[in-house]
Amino acid sequence: MGGPMSFVGAVFSAADLLPTYAPPSLREVMPGNRVMLRSGGPEMIVCDVTATGAAQCQWMVDGKLLNQAFPLECLTCFGAK
Repeated sequence: MGGPMSFVGAVFSAADLLPTYAPPSLREVMPGNRVMLRSGGPEMIVCDVTATGAAQCQWMVDGKLLNQAFPLECLTCFGAK
């Protein structure tokens, strides 16, 4: 993968790519922790940890309470950059 690559007539190598930063994922959470998706998004509160180890989270959007379980690999501490 380190060799030249082409994209619509352009040729570049892996060295031409800019490094990107992703916030660290969480290894452990407990109810009450403030989290967010590593890709960004609203502040969420961990309400429970499922039997499979996912974090059951709640958050508000336009006054509507939403909830969803997320694998810990998808979450980081709220405000992490």
